Amino acid sequence: MFFKKWDSEYANSLLKASVVGLHLVTATFVGLVIGYFLDKWLGTKPIFTIIFLLFGIAAGYKNMYVEIKGIHESKPEKRDPKDKKEDEG
Repeated sequence: MFFKKWDSEYANSLLKASVVGLHLVTATFVGLVIGYFLDKWLGTKPIFTIIFLLFGIAAGYKNMYVEIKGIHESKPEKRDPKDKKEDEG
């Protein structure tokens, strides 16, 4: 079959994967908005927009890294039965 059966583990993994992309987009957008309004308020055209855009991108990648690391650590490792025999002997 082409489609995987939907179970709770599969749905949970799909939801976690969709959040990873949202972290990058939202952090970048928040940084851009903060920089834009600081520039507008202080009268400095592109300085704070660029700085906070870069901060937002960096924060987005950091959030993605933390989320992916959490997903990887929460995933149970599947061991091969052959490895168990080697550990015993």
